[in-house]
Amino acid sequence: MILVTGGTGFIGGHLLLYLTRKGESVRAIYRREESIDKTKNLFNIYSAQPNELFSKIEWLKADVTDIVSLERVFNNINQVYHLAATVSFNPKDNEMLHLVNVEGTANMVNLAIDHKVDKFVHLSSIAALGTYDNPITEKTHWTWKNHGSEYAVTKYLSEMEVWRATQEGLNAVILNPSVVLGAGFWHEGSGIFFDKIAGGFKFYAEGIVGFVDVWDVVKAMHDLMHSTIINDAFIVSAENLSYKELFSKIAKGFQQKPPHIKLQKWMTALLWREEWFRTKLFGGTPLLTKSTAKTAFDKSFYTSEKLQKALSFNFIPIDATINNIVEKYKITKH
Repeated sequence: MILVTGGTGFIGGHLLLYLTRKGESVRAIYRREESIDKTKNLFNIYSAQPNELFSKIEWLKADVTDIVSLERVFNNINQVYHLAATVSFNPKDNEMLHLVNVEGTANMVNLAIDHKVDKFVHLSSIAALGTYDNPITEKTHWTWKNHGSEYAVTKYLSEMEVWRATQEGLNAVILNPSVVLGAGFWHEGSGIFFDKIAGGFKFYAEGIVGFVDVWDVVKAMHDLMHSTIINDAFIVSAENLSYKELFSKIAKGFQQKPPHIKLQKWMTALLWREEWFRTKLFGGTPLLTKSTAKTAFDKSFYTSEKLQKALSFNFIPIDATINNIVEKYKITKH
């Protein structure tokens, strides 16, 4: 039996679809009933028989921050995919970031050790890597001086919990995906790129980062779980592109004019301050924060050479990824 946390999220939903297609016995946890609907909608986008596949998942109500609720979830589990995490760059969420990402991961690995789980795959992020090398590899050292965001701090600390558990006998693998592109979650994460550009978004930034297809991330997790590799970490990133290049490719797919107004640092400085002030007055989530404004101009290059050699892994070209997502967007939004 396989346990998946974060199955109501973007990558986790794709993982559940991948596993059920392979006929695996899967248990997934949820906190709220309505969050399961997002995963069900994802199944509807991709599958001709969504209900048949979705019914194969055993859903249990639990929370990674509540160790009591997790105890029964681990019964008869021999593989764990831990994807549950809070993603936020809003300072007001810092406490929640540490609770879910760090303490939640500690709870998961501790129970995995107690229940003698065969293997534990932990989904981290390129945010948990250092940023001084180019290209950035798994050997790039984390630095507290230039960590970028509190989210990055908590993803790094969550990895430390996994490494600590490996010293206590847990067989684990960590994945560090770059910006993940995929369909279905149009109002969060990278899905916002497609939703905005489909409507004629005009702005672009010249920052550079890695991008990867969500199905490559899912396949890498599955392949590593079924490999003999343990106690190691892998970057999962297909191509390095500027935001201008990515946005232009997406615009082409939608037959829209490519974004043509270049964002300047003074523009984003004004915007994140306006967003901070607006949320202070009216609440809500800022569309831009100080840390996310900075990433629009960072130029970071990532390499997945280690993964490619270890698994003979071939990535889906980003052009194909974009075309597939655009087609899914047109079907689901119109």
